[in-house]
Amino acid sequence: MKRIYLLFLFFISLSFASCYEDPFFKLKVFVVNQDFIPVEGADVIISVQNDLGEIIEDATVFKSASTDNNGLASFDFENLGFFSVQVQKIIFSTNICGTSSVSLEENVIKEITILATESNCN
Repeated sequence: MKRIYLLFLFFISLSFASCYEDPFFKLKVFVVNQDFIPVEGADVIISVQNDLGEIIEDATVFKSASTDNNGLASFDFENLGFFSVQVQKIIFSTNICGTSSVSLEENVIKEITILATESNCN
């Protein structure tokens, strides 16, 4: 009878040790101005672009969000990827912008900071 309990305990512990968890791909984008103060309400766009910097309309990834009061926008993805990140906000008829590129990693929360200034708008 003891052997049955031990065997049962072994199989239960084996099932807990071998639980598969789906990988996650997360990105946090922090937006700051030229004084390194967080920019609230900035539009953040995650996209795939071609060699000329044009957004590929039929790409499987196109996400957007606005930054919170800490200048943060968070994104979740299903796969690895290399993406373009664009930031824009209009403040009193002045347009501030910033761009960057980011590569996601499996089971890592990737964090980037983008400096949004008037001179970054092209």
